[in-house]
Amino acid sequence: MHQQETLLIIDDEISIRESLGILFEDEGYRVFTAENGHVGLDLFFRENVDVVITDLRMPVMDGLEVMRTIHKFKPDLPMIVISGAGEKQDVIQALKMGAKDYISKPIIDLDIIIHVVSKVFENRRLAHENQVYRKQLEKSERQYRTITEQIAEGVLTVDTQENITFVNPAFCRMMGYPADRLISMNLEQISTPDSFLTILEQSRIRKKGETSRYEIQLVHANEHTVHVELTCSPISPGKDQTDTGAIIMARDISKRIELQRKYEKFIKHSPDMPEHAIAICANCKKIRGEDDLWESIEKAFDHLIFSHGICPDCCKKLYPDLNLEEIEDDWDE
Repeated sequence: MHQQETLLIIDDEISIRESLGILFEDEGYRVFTAENGHVGLDLFFRENVDVVITDLRMPVMDGLEVMRTIHKFKPDLPMIVISGAGEKQDVIQALKMGAKDYISKPIIDLDIIIHVVSKVFENRRLAHENQVYRKQLEKSERQYRTITEQIAEGVLTVDTQENITFVNPAFCRMMGYPADRLISMNLEQISTPDSFLTILEQSRIRKKGETSRYEIQLVHANEHTVHVELTCSPISPGKDQTDTGAIIMARDISKRIELQRKYEKFIKHSPDMPEHAIAICANCKKIRGEDDLWESIEKAFDHLIFSHGICPDCCKKLYPDLNLEEIEDDWDE
C-alpha cells in the first residue's frame, strides 16, 4: 500500500482521465486530474505532486509546454508522457527533456501503466535514499578526515589493487612526499621488493575480513629506508561482500630497529669480555649474579663482612674545616 503518493494526470480525453484516476486511486495513490495544460499547471503549483502523467497533444497548452514549465520549477520531478500514433518526434523530444517513460494510446493493458508508475516511484525512492546515503557518507568522511589529520600516526587507505587513495599529514611527513604525489602512487612504488610481497600476502588476510599487523620497509622520497609497523583493516565491504580495500595505520619503528641492532651487536661481542667481569646495571647499579638474576649491591656481597668508616677524601668533602693532620697525630700518640 502506497503512502499517499500523489499523481497528476493531464489529458483532454475524459475517458482516459477518469479510468486512470479510478485505477490509481484503487492502487492507493492520491490522484488529481486536469483536462488541459493550464488546469494541470494550476494543480501542480497548488498541490504537492510526486509524479505527472501528461498527454502530448492537447488543446490550449500541449504536453511539451507543460513539461518545460514543470522542469523549470522542479527539474527532478518524474514525468510520464502519453502519446498517440504519429507522435514519435514529440515522444523523442519529451524523453530528451527528461520524461521517465511513455505510454502509447490506446491504453489496452492497464497493468502496463501500473508497472510504469510503480517503477518511476521506486526509482524516485532509490534516488532519495542514495542522496541521503551520500550526505551521511560525506559527513562521515569529513569527520574521518578531521580525526586522521590530527593524529600523530600515519594513516592511509588503499583500493583492491594497493593504489593509495588517501593519506594523512603524518604519513606524508613519514615518507617525505606531498599528499597529491602519494595518492597517485601504488604501494609497490614506495616499498622494497620483499616488503611488497609481504603486503600482497597480508592482503589475502584482509580480504577474509580480518585485521593484520606486520613490519615492512618503505622507501622515503630521499631513498633511505623507513622501517614501519602496519596495522591493516578491511574497509567495510560492499553489498556483495567483495573486498573494497583497506585502511592502514603506519608507525615508524626505525629507531626501535636501530636500538635492537645495537643490542644484538653488543650481545654478539659480549663473550670477548674478561672472564671474571661482573655485570652492573648502568642505571640502578644492580649486580647480575652467576644465576643471571639481578640483585642490589648489598645483597650481591652479603657473604662479606663490612664495617663502617669514612675515607680521607670523603672526609675532606664532608668536613672541610677539620684538620686531618692533627687528628692523625692524635691517633698516632
